[in-house]
Amino acid sequence: MLKLLIAAVAALIALPVLLGAIATGSPSQAPAHVDGIPDRLLQAYTSAAAELAATGKCDGMRWQILAGIGQIESDLAAGHDIDANGDITPPIIGPRLDGSGTGGNTTPHYDTDHGRWDRDTTYDRAVGPNQHLPSGWDDYGADGNNDGVADPHNADDSALASGRELCFSGGDSGTNFTDREELSSALFRYNHSDRYVADVLVAIDRFDQAAPDLGGDPASDQGQAAVAWALDQVGKPYVWGGVGPGGFDCSGLVMRAWQAAGVDIPRVTTDQYGAGTRVDRSELKPGDLLFYDTTDVGSPGPAPSHVTMYIGDGEMVNAPSTGQSVRIQPVRDDFYGPRFMGAVRPGK
Repeated sequence: MLKLLIAAVAALIALPVLLGAIATGSPSQAPAHVDGIPDRLLQAYTSAAAELAATGKCDGMRWQILAGIGQIESDLAAGHDIDANGDITPPIIGPRLDGSGTGGNTTPHYDTDHGRWDRDTTYDRAVGPNQHLPSGWDDYGADGNNDGVADPHNADDSALASGRELCFSGGDSGTNFTDREELSSALFRYNHSDRYVADVLVAIDRFDQAAPDLGGDPASDQGQAAVAWALDQVGKPYVWGGVGPGGFDCSGLVMRAWQAAGVDIPRVTTDQYGAGTRVDRSELKPGDLLFYDTTDVGSPGPAPSHVTMYIGDGEMVNAPSTGQSVRIQPVRDDFYGPRFMGAVRPGK
């Protein structure tokens, strides 16, 4: 019955157009191809993100963040070759940072590496696909491909070094990349420019929308039960403070759905965000709750200010707002996608 209902509704919904053909999955099943990113560079980004996420100090680190930096810094190594070991030819070397204003640089950066990485013995130049300053390579340089050399002209080394700098430049406790403010602060530490931060965030959001790693593992019986109950409410009106049976607000809908599955969760969205097990979008299962920051469009704060339920196949059930009804929408929705904060699995 559930599969039939989902199929019937899905047939009526236009699926979003992706930027390219993408294989999705957990960090160990990372996408093998994303249009616009060289496969070998994508491999470097996914491997580095998985390694850093496993430290427990880089919550929310994902390949999209590293690719967003690479997009702005080097156009994802366009015009360069990357061999099986990750070495890039010709090397990517940025403009001389002599304070002349080239590339927005107005502060001289005098040579710190004796020309080893940037071939310039007078001034420093940023190097590699994610454009590292030689002066910082000693602090964050990494041997991402385990060949015994930390080389910014190697895709694996550059990716891991970028991730390390983003994670730890604010302190040894790491960075929570599921928090938009912490992500923005980390990007500003990487390059002290508000315009740069804004440009990279746009690139990250685009990659997130193109490949949000929705996953496809079967859900628990309770998750399936919660989804089945929520789908029975499709078409009922949004009611502020509503907990059914005639109408629902966003948190009321998911609370009642999980209650029907035998799991009690809090009533308020912000409390729901702190209950259960936090899961990555690569590990979503039907029944998982998806949280968003919609305070920029007038939703009462604090964030997260909206919640939906993942039902599988890249779709969610949602009680949107006053004047609308409970409905099924793509997770890759243009409105909600950029405002995504995190996902939680109740009862685990």
